[in-house]
Amino acid sequence: MTRHHTLARTLRLPLTLALALASCREQLTQPGECPELCPGGTPEVLEEVLEALPALDSTFTGYADRGSAQVLLVSSGVPTPADTNIAIVVFAPRPDEIRFRDTLRAYTVDSIRLGVGLIARDTAVDNLRFEVYRLPATLDTTSLTYAGVRPLLTAPALVTTIVVPDSALRGPQTVMLRGAEVNPFALAPEDAGRLRIAVTAVAGVPTGARIGQRASLVPASFESFVTPIVDNTTAQEIEVLPEFDTYVSSVDPVPDPDLLTIGGVPSSRSLIRFPFPTQLRDSASIIRATLELVPAVPLLGLPNDPGNIEVRGVSTDVGAKSPRTDDRFFPPALAVAPAGTTAPVGIEVAHLIRGWQGRTGLPPTLSISVGPEAGTFTVGPFGSSRSGVAPRLRVTYLPAFPFEGQ
Repeated sequence: MTRHHTLARTLRLPLTLALALASCREQLTQPGECPELCPGGTPEVLEEVLEALPALDSTFTGYADRGSAQVLLVSSGVPTPADTNIAIVVFAPRPDEIRFRDTLRAYTVDSIRLGVGLIARDTAVDNLRFEVYRLPATLDTTSLTYAGVRPLLTAPALVTTIVVPDSALRGPQTVMLRGAEVNPFALAPEDAGRLRIAVTAVAGVPTGARIGQRASLVPASFESFVTPIVDNTTAQEIEVLPEFDTYVSSVDPVPDPDLLTIGGVPSSRSLIRFPFPTQLRDSASIIRATLELVPAVPLLGLPNDPGNIEVRGVSTDVGAKSPRTDDRFFPPALAVAPAGTTAPVGIEVAHLIRGWQGRTGLPPTLSISVGPEAGTFTVGPFGSSRSGVAPRLRVTYLPAFPFEGQ
């Protein structure tokens, strides 16, 4: 090979490489020039309104009963003028003797402190007080009813009143009883050491309160300050806590089968099933989803102590026993349900609706309840597909982009 040919080939190689680089240059600061990978149109945000499937929205009752939420309801004229709720508390036995200098000795009762735990109240109502009635030893706690308890609340049975300061929002509310005030709390042999009381809430207007059940942080309390019957001694304290408590109601409403009802005791939940079209299930990006519920009547409840409407998905749709999704992965969507409102309630549920997407998505069903179940005065009758305004889902989404190569 001649020197001339070698030089020519040497010059052609850099030139070929330069042309190749010029024809395949990566432009790091500009959008990619790959038509087959680029969207073919302008992004468009769409909205789909889904209405509950006809006759496939239902109410089921019996999920939680009285006391299961560590709350007792007491009221007069709440949540309706016909409602009265009375708490019943049975304390554990108070011992007949107390140990002093390694010996069990009888004692005298010097004073008593009685208390209930306030969890919530109507903060707009002043002069709230709890009236405490002594109940007889013959009380049968296995079959308590309002009709059976109410006649026992006579004037002679009213043993004390616990006045709640207007500034008190929560916490123990107590009364100290001394001297002759202690006499109505004397325990006879038939009492077997147990004090049995009924508690009502009264004020100048209809009102109510939620007080602590025995498993709560603020249960009712019964403290006796006693002196052993022996020379040269000092007073000691005996405290006993409730061994049984519940409450009875003058009204136990039955949910209307044509409406969707949540709340009440025993608690009701509603299942709402929706259509879920292919364009949402397969590849859409759900931006927002609002569940719209319209009250059929003004929501019932205690003013200034609203319950929460809680919305969850279900992992399997089997009707009343449908297991709800794990709150760790699908936190419940929440909305406040103020008493007396008739305004539509909107609840953001986009994170739940996204769980419906894909081939293995969850059932397109929502479970609606009031929290805490069996622990609030709130009852919500909402429109259904059978009566009133049916529930709706308003879904805002971004459809999949069409690409040039498709």
